[in-house]
Amino acid sequence: MDFSQSSATLSELFDPSMGNLTAGLESVQLDKICPGGFTHLFTQLRRRSNLITSTHIAYACYFAALVNRIKRAGDKLKYAPGKKRSHRLMAELRRDAGFKIGIIGAGRIGHLLAKFLLQYGDVYPDELYLSSRQADLLTDMIDSGVAFCKFNNAHIVEQCDIVFLCVAPHHIRYVIDDIRDRIKPHVLFYTLILGYPTLKLSSLLQHTHFIKPSYQFNVLVDDDESLWPLANDMETIFGNELLMKRLSLENVDQNDSLVRDDDFVPSLFYALLNIIKQNTTLNRIESLRVVSASLFNNPDLDIILDEFKQPETKKTPTNESFSEFNLVHLQTEATVIRNLLNNNPNLRQLFSDTFISHYIQIKPTHS
Repeated sequence: MDFSQSSATLSELFDPSMGNLTAGLESVQLDKICPGGFTHLFTQLRRRSNLITSTHIAYACYFAALVNRIKRAGDKLKYAPGKKRSHRLMAELRRDAGFKIGIIGAGRIGHLLAKFLLQYGDVYPDELYLSSRQADLLTDMIDSGVAFCKFNNAHIVEQCDIVFLCVAPHHIRYVIDDIRDRIKPHVLFYTLILGYPTLKLSSLLQHTHFIKPSYQFNVLVDDDESLWPLANDMETIFGNELLMKRLSLENVDQNDSLVRDDDFVPSLFYALLNIIKQNTTLNRIESLRVVSASLFNNPDLDIILDEFKQPETKKTPTNESFSEFNLVHLQTEATVIRNLLNNNPNLRQLFSDTFISHYIQIKPTHS
């Protein structure tokens, strides 16, 4: 894109305040570049872009909220793993430090993610670190008091516990050069880089802690524009129960979903077990109860507890903690949790309901 010929200023381009990633980008305004017969195709692409962006932001913020609950509560989770916390209680627990959250690549996607992490991810400004080549344009983040907002990718992986990778695929090689050999041992990367295999990234960085969503679309979104109205901004979407249901990855009736990713929920499950191991002294059963409460709003799910008591999973006594899971390898293997989800519609519904309730019942915080 030629910035000199755009009607938008650089500041406007880096301020997608309403979640519209095409706002201000003159080259993708349909009425200017599309012949009439192709306008519907570009509208479909914009709808898909809006849908995938909303899905990415929703699950990234949800994950941040889950891990911060574990970090802030620590071993106290042993006594009330299923207790829901109001945002008032979250504020009262402010003295309990959360994870340091980093974003490498705070352009349009990364900037949007930063804003919503502060609203929905139980992340406070002084726990948020941003690295961007255009850091001086992120004035709202600077004004909000974020801990770091400069261009220094190595600093992010040296300081942070959870790092979101939001760079374009053709920039990742430069990021790898910046952060290789600078990564703390237990940093968890949550990558939003499209088309870049996790296995390759893991090999280049010699690191195994990665979560990478890989969403698939329901083709119905192309045929019925009412399923995902383009006019809705992200704040409106997160407050709309019907639209959030369409973002759920585990709806029992797949016609209710517009996106699908069979590997994502298992990745969350095992990532949370790793985080519990690294930040608490909970044993295997206590850890399973916490993760069950976090993802399914029920700490006493027998189908999960019993499955991990089976002979093939009894390599470690239940009064000890789990061994650390290799998240990269698990993405290519059949997992216990995926099998349970496939064979238990009620479990899938519990995940869907718990995910949706995070946005519908809980109002934004830290804004």
